[in-house]
Amino acid sequence: MKKLMMSVALAAFATFPALAEDLSVAKDQSKVVKLTTAASTVVVGNPAIADVAMQDGTTAVVTGKGFGATNVIAMDSGGRQIASFRILVTGDYSRSVTLVRGGQVVTLTCAPRCEMVSAVGDPGGIAESSTGMKAAPAEAAPVVPAPVAPPAPPASID
Repeated sequence: MKKLMMSVALAAFATFPALAEDLSVAKDQSKVVKLTTAASTVVVGNPAIADVAMQDGTTAVVTGKGFGATNVIAMDSGGRQIASFRILVTGDYSRSVTLVRGGQVVTLTCAPRCEMVSAVGDPGGIAESSTGMKAAPAEAAPVVPAPVAPPAPPASID
């Protein structure tokens, strides 16, 4: 029975050779996936990691949204699974450089001009300051006490 199930699984992947392997896509980038059978339902395991937009029944556009791995299952109108694959969302480091200076980390993407980006491992990323470097704590302003009004005279009781 176990051999039969394995044969069925292998046969299903043989029908979809492009989908038998993991699909790797860079964060904020997209790839086109062609299905051999029209899909009527597509389920993404973790929509925070990847998004799948169907252009037509057999053309899917996969977009990397967050770093990590998730899976996609496509089903036909009869509810039969026609495709199943993992999506690995990675960073596009082909044109980037990371600068480390005294424990501060800045990542720059250069295409064609270098600009700061938030990258995995950067403490706080760009949100730390406008330069991407962790800002030194600002000196505290001197505390000046608020003026105190003189006490009101006691009310008279008649």
